[in-house]
Amino acid sequence: MPKLARQIARILPIILLLTAAVGGRSPREIRVLLGEAGQTIILEGPGLKAQSSRRKISAPSGKIEMSVSNGRLLCKGKELGASVKVSASGPVSLNGKSYPGVVRIEKSGDKFLLVNILDVESYLEGVVRNEMSVKWPLEALKAQTVLARTYALKKLAQPRAEKYDLLSSVEDQVYTGFAERDPQSQQAIKETEGEVLYYRSDLAEVFYHSCCGGRTESAEYVWTGVGRPYLQSIKCEHCQECPYFFWRYPETGAISGEELASRLGYQGEVLEEISIIESSPGQRVLKLKARFRGGHTEEIAGRDFRLRLGRESVRSTFFQVQKIPAGFVILGSGSGHGVGLCQWGARGMALEGKNYREILEYYFPGTEPKKIY
Repeated sequence: MPKLARQIARILPIILLLTAAVGGRSPREIRVLLGEAGQTIILEGPGLKAQSSRRKISAPSGKIEMSVSNGRLLCKGKELGASVKVSASGPVSLNGKSYPGVVRIEKSGDKFLLVNILDVESYLEGVVRNEMSVKWPLEALKAQTVLARTYALKKLAQPRAEKYDLLSSVEDQVYTGFAERDPQSQQAIKETEGEVLYYRSDLAEVFYHSCCGGRTESAEYVWTGVGRPYLQSIKCEHCQECPYFFWRYPETGAISGEELASRLGYQGEVLEEISIIESSPGQRVLKLKARFRGGHTEEIAGRDFRLRLGRESVRSTFFQVQKIPAGFVILGSGSGHGVGLCQWGARGMALEGKNYREILEYYFPGTEPKKIY
């Protein structure tokens, strides 16, 4: 391929991302589902306005109160319609929480959804501080910021639903608006403005977790169809300071065979033996076999085993099960799914003097940060 053609192929996806609006919206505008409306919606802000196809409301007092009744959205007893846009000359306060951009109230079935529509960079101000400690080194926060921005822009092309692009919870990225603003995360956002992670000509599929416990996991062993060359298991020697680098369940003593069986969903049974019968190349548990009193057995997926016992008890699928006279003990490493960026590892690398680009290259080999605006 001629040099010019290669250069065009390299920058074309970036040009398309910046110039192609989604559904008539700005290419940097993202829709975040805050939740479902309750019976009362209290909106506040300077120069507050609410507009629907039926009504326009201005609030010199800076406050508008709405209510939901029998599938209708009302203000002072008058119906507003199926979609209401709320804006202000500053952030909009929704039920006591402050959000940049605008808030749209959208009818969905017999409920109303609360959606914050805002610029991606403003969105990051409500995400980065929730996904990583702002007391950590700046370079770790910058790596986290690039990933959060990449994740958000990827969702613009693959929205979760017709009326919103992503959720404000751990199912996507934890977003809390302008509840608190801090200089450290703001600096990380400013110094990486417009930077996203690319693999060849596409936005990378990015994931992150708290602590890998010494080795990350390949994505294909966690989610079906998400195998990527840059999401393979790698050794990590930077997260040993994580409080869950090693963990034990229960913290003291042991869990009896009867209680463990019950916690796993086998009420009335007594677990006599449990063994790991399949592990991933990253050494995480894929499948276990449980043998109960009476001799019958059951196979349990590693993820199900963790979920049934609770994520706060079994912090990852990087574990082993030991049988002792008093019952069973689970010994493990790390916290989270283990794919992509190990956040405690990023912290460790930053403390060692590595910059955010080096951190991203380490955990996503073959990718490259690119500034697209």
